[in-house]
Amino acid sequence: MKEKTSYPLLDPTPSNCLRSLGAAAATLLAAATSVVVGGIVDKLAAGGADVAAPLVAALALALSAAAATVALGECVPTWVGLRRGFAAAVRCVRGLLSASQRVFERHDKGYHVNLLSSSADIYGTLYAAVNVRVPGAALALFGIMALAAAIDPLMAALMVAYVPVFWLALRLPARSLAALQRDILPAQDAWLGESKRIVESKRAINASGADTYFSARYRERSDAYVGTILRYRFLETLISNAPTLLACVLAAAMMGVAAWRCTAGAAGVGQVLVAYSLAQLVQAPLTAIVQHVAQVRGNLPHVERLRGAAAEASEPSGFEALATKGSDGSAAHVDGTLWATPERGEDGKRLWAGSFDVRPGELVVVRGANGTGKSRLLDFLRALSDPADLDGEAVLAPELLDAAYLTYPVPVFTGDLAYNLLGGAADQEVARALDLGDLPERAITDHPLNLSLGERQKLGLLRALSRPEPAVLLDEPLTNLDAATGARLCDYLAGLRGRRTVVAIMHSNDLDAAADRIYEIRDGRLERVK
Repeated sequence: MKEKTSYPLLDPTPSNCLRSLGAAAATLLAAATSVVVGGIVDKLAAGGADVAAPLVAALALALSAAAATVALGECVPTWVGLRRGFAAAVRCVRGLLSASQRVFERHDKGYHVNLLSSSADIYGTLYAAVNVRVPGAALALFGIMALAAAIDPLMAALMVAYVPVFWLALRLPARSLAALQRDILPAQDAWLGESKRIVESKRAINASGADTYFSARYRERSDAYVGTILRYRFLETLISNAPTLLACVLAAAMMGVAAWRCTAGAAGVGQVLVAYSLAQLVQAPLTAIVQHVAQVRGNLPHVERLRGAAAEASEPSGFEALATKGSDGSAAHVDGTLWATPERGEDGKRLWAGSFDVRPGELVVVRGANGTGKSRLLDFLRALSDPADLDGEAVLAPELLDAAYLTYPVPVFTGDLAYNLLGGAADQEVARALDLGDLPERAITDHPLNLSLGERQKLGLLRALSRPEPAVLLDEPLTNLDAATGARLCDYLAGLRGRRTVVAIMHSNDLDAAADRIYEIRDGRLERVK
């Protein structure tokens, strides 16, 4: 069975077809109202007095047209677009969370923020345009032409000739608009990325005295974005207003035909009014078709991004081939050279070379100076990097690839302690070892001053150690802890031997006595010292 396209644009379901008919109903009802009113004018011009019934019919049609415009012409397509946009955002978030780390790191923050907000929202708008608004406008256009042909074939012929003139007049700005959209996205990515960077790092920027530097960077990215937006808005305005001028040309031609028929005695004076009304009404579906087609063409890069993100999210991480226990029952075996960059040799950054082994239930300590690749090793064990970073061989047990992991920064969310355990429950033995103080009763926010560094560390440790996974990875677990808490934590970790596999990065020797293995990184070599 053929797989459905990710984020489809054309989706001719029965419900969408009905919505298109509803969108066309408003214009067709307005056209019918014009015909009835034209008949009333003809009756009055002929001296007729019995126009009460036609007036009631005209009023009912006008009210129905107004209601259909709001409910079927606007509310329904808007609802369809919002529903699709939110569904796309949810799917995109799931894909982002499930994507491998190497896929995630291909793009910067601005790209991902733009994808989750702007691209998902625009996809919903385009979906509604392609499946409801444009088909509805096309049905309305054909309906008006059919009505004009029934009244006077010459008026219908004028409309048919007018359509390609209208299309050609707006084709060039519409194409330019579509091309410009591709230039907007990278500029918008950079602007959003810089905005997010400043919001997230405001306190650090102020503390380091880098206000002027970041203000200049923001202004530079804003100028680039504003420049493209100005050109885009000009083309949008041109496409929006040109139909008004063109409408006058069609209205004059159709009214001229109706007046000629009237003076020749082939039609009543009411037909002049009908011709004017139909000339005005035909502009709405025509303009909608041109504008929405331009909108779809101009915003296809957003859809392409969503589809690209969906494809990337399904890419294998590369760690699948490594996920098996060693033949000797080991939880992890890594042998080779770990790199921090894709480049190799003198152009790359080499972290260390050596062999690393962990057996189930062991407590393993890794030590080394800052920047030697200890955290990169834990990321590799947890499949949060790229397997291509290792030149060599590796075998990783499945439980390591899903290990509980204390890493940095420790994420904090507005709420209470239970909420910050992200669906888990606090292990009371861990809570006693950490001495949480009043943390369980406090309101927690992500503001940097809400929690001390030590409290953030305790929150991260409680979150990681309370999880049920049989393997635990700890990146500097004693950081920012007082001596007494650090000692209790070490006793707790020592008691996990034989029950859980623990790999801990340490700068002290507090766990040395309890450790089954100790590795050190010295002069670019990873060596076992115990």
